[in-house]
Amino acid sequence: MLQHRAAKEVSAEQALALARHEYNRRLTLLEDTRQRLEAAFDAVEKEMDVLDVMHQSFYRASLNKKIYMQEKGVSEASLVVENKRNAAVQARQERQVIEALKDKHLMTYKREAAAREQKEVDELALYSYQRRWVNI
Repeated sequence: MLQHRAAKEVSAEQALALARHEYNRRLTLLEDTRQRLEAAFDAVEKEMDVLDVMHQSFYRASLNKKIYMQEKGVSEASLVVENKRNAAVQARQERQVIEALKDKHLMTYKREAAAREQKEVDELALYSYQRRWVNI
């Protein structure tokens, strides 16, 4: 059972790592798109004709829409990371509970084994004592 919980914890941590990787990938794409939009605004419009200005305007609008969609994607990825983090914490806690129970049962077993051993020693000592008094 402990191995199952440990495997579940490892699986949850791997899922968390994948979710973080996806979040970071989406965040990088968003930052790249924002930089492209900034560069589009920094473009010199002095020597552009009307069609170039319209093209630049459509390009900026397209980038704004893309940024909006990517922000939604980053937000969703953030929620996934949070859910995976919660699942990993839950799996870790479940494993720790099983380990604590295992340790508790081990201590109980050791205590009972020590009590049985002490009882045997006491019985042997009593038998030895009685034998000495009977032979006298």
